[in-house]
Formats: sequence, structure tokens, C-alpha cells
Amino acid sequence: MANASLFAVVMSVLLASIRMGMMFVSSPVFGAVKIPTQAKVVLVVGLSLGLANALSLQGIESISLSWLVSVVISEMLIGAAIAATLFIGFASFNLAGRLLDFQIGYGIAGLVDIATRNNMPLIGSVISMTAVLIFFGLDGHWALLQVVKLSFTAMPVGSSIFDLNLASLIAYFGSCYVFGFAVVAPVVLCLFLVDIGMAFMSRTMPQMNVFVMSLALKVIVGISALAISLPFAGGTIKRVFESIFENLDRLLA
Repeated sequence: MANASLFAVVMSVLLASIRMGMMFVSSPVFGAVKIPTQAKVVLVVGLSLGLANALSLQGIESISLSWLVSVVISEMLIGAAIAATLFIGFASFNLAGRLLDFQIGYGIAGLVDIATRNNMPLIGSVISMTAVLIFFGLDGHWALLQVVKLSFTAMPVGSSIFDLNLASLIAYFGSCYVFGFAVVAPVVLCLFLVDIGMAFMSRTMPQMNVFVMSLALKVIVGISALAISLPFAGGTIKRVFESIFENLDRLLA
């Protein structure tokens, strides 16, 4: 009897590690940091052991291969769905930076992120890293761990992916564009006014190289407007973080 109970606990921890491992690998908050694989494994298994009281996979003495495969796939998809919610929320900041990169002219050259080896927008990388710092500064990682703990209560180990409210996750994709534009809306407006002014200059003084002149002017106006407006974007950034946890609640409801 004791061996059966121990077997159930071990299987619970291992299957929970799959769900948490997908979250750590896929989410921009934890997955972007280059951490040795051994450290990730120890961290994920340690957190799964810490959440052992919230796990529910008791009363099994043996398992079949087909059952194990289906549960592993379900746990991977559930962890990926939780990570996707985080990814969508932080994609708003990346989208905001990419929008400014194209308007200012930094979209001509890309920035290689040494952590992910991907092509990243210049301003988008700065805004995304700032958002991650703010997230940890507001103890968002502790709130996220609470959500993960509640996920094992709402969806015990072995639950199906179809128990998730996937409609809310799909609907949340649309908010990424809204929040991304809202973060840098004042800067976009300033750059739009610069484009209008440059268009009038090109019509009144066609001999002037407006394109070369506008590049330098848009860089100065864009960076200055971003530096002025970003400190006042705290309410919007807070709303983005709140939307992440609100959608996680709907996802697990």
C-alpha cells in the first residue's frame, strides 16, 4: 500500500514537471534567459515537489503506456497554453517596439539577441527587457507561481487539454495589438506628425533631400518622445500585466 502511494506521488511530480517545464521553456519571462539545462531540471523538479500537496494522482498502482503517452501530451499542451498567455502579454511590448522601429527607421537593421539567437527589433528589445524587469519588480513571478499552483487544483495531473477555456486564449490574441499600440501611442502620433511635415516640405521644396533629413529628425523626435512618454505609460503597462492574469483565470475556469 505504501509502495502504491509512493508510486502515485512520484508519477504526479514527474508529470507536473512536464507542465512546468513547458512553461519555463516557452514563456518569455523564464525561457529567454540562458540557463544550463541541469539547473532548469533541478528548478522544475524542485518546484513540482514543492507543489506536491496540490497534485492529485492517487489510487493508481500501475499505468499503461497508452495512458502515460496521452497524459504526457496533455500536460505538455496545458503548460504550453499557460506559457502562450504570458507570451501574448509580453508580445505587446515587442510589437510596440517593432512599430517604432519601422517608423523611426531602425527596421533597416536588426539586433541579434545573444540569448535566443533571434533577430530582434532594437527598441522592441529595450522595451521587452524593461517590461520583464518591471514584471519581476512587481513580484509578478510570485503571482505566476500562485497561478501555476491553482492550475493543479483546477486541472489536476491527467486532465485533458479540452478542459481549458481555449476560446478565451484565442480571443486574447487580439488584445496584443491593442495593448502594443497603446503603450507607444504618443510616440506614434509624434512620428506621424513628422511624416506629415516632411510630406509638405517635399512638395514645397522638391530640391531638398527630405528622405535623408527625415531619418535624423525622426530618430531625434522618436527617442525624445519615447523617453518623455514611457514614464507615464505605467497605467497601460500595469493593465497589460493584469490582463495576463485575468486571462489565466479564464483559461483555467
